[in-house]
Amino acid sequence: MKKRVYIVEDVSIIRLMLEECMIENGFDVCGSAPEAESALVEIGRLKPDLVLLDIQLVGKKNGVWLGKKLNQEQHIPFIYITANQDERMSDEILETNPVGFIVKPINTIQLILTVKIALNLNTVAQKKQVIIQDGLKAINLTIEDIYYIQSDGNYLNIHLETTHFLIRSTMDAFLIKLNQDYFVRIHQRYAINTHKEFKLSGENVYIKDAILKVSEKYRSEIKARLKN
Repeated sequence: MKKRVYIVEDVSIIRLMLEECMIENGFDVCGSAPEAESALVEIGRLKPDLVLLDIQLVGKKNGVWLGKKLNQEQHIPFIYITANQDERMSDEILETNPVGFIVKPINTIQLILTVKIALNLNTVAQKKQVIIQDGLKAINLTIEDIYYIQSDGNYLNIHLETTHFLIRSTMDAFLIKLNQDYFVRIHQRYAINTHKEFKLSGENVYIKDAILKVSEKYRSEIKARLKN
């Protein structure tokens, strides 16, 4: 069955180009709209697999408003489309948990790659895996191989046994993609894989060769994981 994509873009020539690109690459475009509020109603009715969402839209509401609704209420993955690369670094935008970004002018190869990665996220998650994007390269990580995750602003360092990966994401957005049975937040900057051997001592967690600070607000959850 073809994956169903909904497009929210207020520039008609770009919207048409996106529709044609999706159809030519084997996707079903189930609908489109130029503004956020009518799109939300139609998306709720059609339940697409993915939404391509321009950030700057005509009307009272912008794409970030719609992205927040899709994330919190509809639970439908979406990719932001933006003409401004700096928008990808905005905390407000990242907190809506997009599964990807496309920067105008749109590169069709990058578009299709990003769409395929986004559509594979749910399937991969069921297999206890997560896809991260390193430039144009998609890397499939087994969740069990991750020891801990370290946040540095809008970037995350994902630490494995012998290597690590730096990706652009907030901690909250990335943890949503992971199996919550595995990971627990121990600090605003750190999350650990509780299926790995770790030790809680005083104000620190010891895991692998790292010593990570523990926040008091997360201590009870860490202790509960140690008992299980």
